[in-house]
Amino acid sequence: VFAEGMDKTINYIFIDLDGTLITTDLLFESALKYIKQNPLNIFLLFLWLIQGKAVLKENLAHRIDLDVTALPYQTPLLNYLKIKKSQGCSLILATASHIKYAKDVAAYLNIFDHVIATDNSNIKGQRKLAAIHEYTKGEPFSYAGDSKADIIIWQAADFNIFVNAPSSAIEEAKKNGKVDKIFTTRKLSTSKAFIKEMRLHQWTKNILIFVPLLTSHEYMDIDVLIKDFIAFFCFSICASGVYFLNDLLDIEADRQHISKKKRPLASGELSIAFGLLGAFILPLSAFILAGIFLPLNFTIVLMGYFIITNAYSFFLKAISTADVMTLAILYTIRIIAGSAATGIVFSSWLMAFSIFVFVSLAYLKRYIEVSALKETDEKAQGRGYSAADSETMFSLGTSNITASVLVLAFYINSDEVTKIYKTPEILWILCMLMLYWGNRIWVGARREKISDDPVVFAIKDRISRIVGIGFILTVLAAKFIIF
Repeated sequence: VFAEGMDKTINYIFIDLDGTLITTDLLFESALKYIKQNPLNIFLLFLWLIQGKAVLKENLAHRIDLDVTALPYQTPLLNYLKIKKSQGCSLILATASHIKYAKDVAAYLNIFDHVIATDNSNIKGQRKLAAIHEYTKGEPFSYAGDSKADIIIWQAADFNIFVNAPSSAIEEAKKNGKVDKIFTTRKLSTSKAFIKEMRLHQWTKNILIFVPLLTSHEYMDIDVLIKDFIAFFCFSICASGVYFLNDLLDIEADRQHISKKKRPLASGELSIAFGLLGAFILPLSAFILAGIFLPLNFTIVLMGYFIITNAYSFFLKAISTADVMTLAILYTIRIIAGSAATGIVFSSWLMAFSIFVFVSLAYLKRYIEVSALKETDEKAQGRGYSAADSETMFSLGTSNITASVLVLAFYINSDEVTKIYKTPEILWILCMLMLYWGNRIWVGARREKISDDPVVFAIKDRISRIVGIGFILTVLAAKFIIF
């Protein structure tokens, strides 16, 4: 941030809202919230857009309320404006956002003397400039903006305030001696924020695709290995696309969360426009790759995953128990996908074991969320649970992890195992490993050592990684070692 001296006395500072005072766009925010109410509402959005942006904004404003207290504000700019206000400057919020939202923001911040915003016509570019001239009546003014749409106003203004603005506009203002302030607040480039939003660490969940390969001991077949790796990549980029959509729909709730508010979309490091791009391009790429390189059965399973996970994002996540069952199904589908990609048939034992384990992990995820709530009657944002449910979740989660160990024990004692493994007795070590790991993560959650996602915890946790390696070595030992 730097400033240059000003020769004129500036009585008026006009401040843009979207991308300037806040790091997001309220039109996108309200549209996403409307679509979340009912996905079919997207057709109404297109109908209103055809009639003009002002019509679209008017209809959304009548139907959608936004929590302006949780918006990602540009703190450095806001602090600067407060100083200017104390020095006697008149601050005017001048935005293309609907006047309802603009007034809500102005009322919350309580620093603005006037609001210019979209009502009957879209106040942007030339229209905004005309409204500014009408207000100032020829007196000098400064304008704070962020995008190419603001260039016409910067050129007309006596001094410019830039917030993450195009370098060409800044250079022109420097040549003309019109720079007041420059704010560069982005911590990440768009590409880095996009990659961060993809949540590459979550791709480890998709290692489950390799489970049928491991349990069938077909890992020496190169063709099968290649298919599994392609399936892993397709599933991973499709899942990343779903994360984009999920975070777009949950953007308000995420801003209330202690850690999720740091996600690129919630924090404003990644624009909603790029979020929509990721939500569309990544799943499309996954389906194209699957259609070219993998069997049709895998594409069908991938489509099932995509449909279920979107249903979860739109409404199932807010329904208690249904959300946990859906999460468990989504984990299990990854194993089914590995089978569909390679043609390997996995047993009903594996299916039963997987369901109990994943139901436990799903309850663990919810337990962590509700345990962070302060009051027993406080409800988790966008979820069907309150803090009072934490003990119930603990009981259900630990019982399901125990049930998975019982299924594993019955499997080890079955006739099917003696046909596959040379020394099936070694597999009893798996029960001990599973009991140890399951009890450890639940005790860790109880002691608040797992702060958010159990998958992230397992990746970072050295003991969990050792247990995972122990699982693989035990299976291989039972297969090849003879006592």
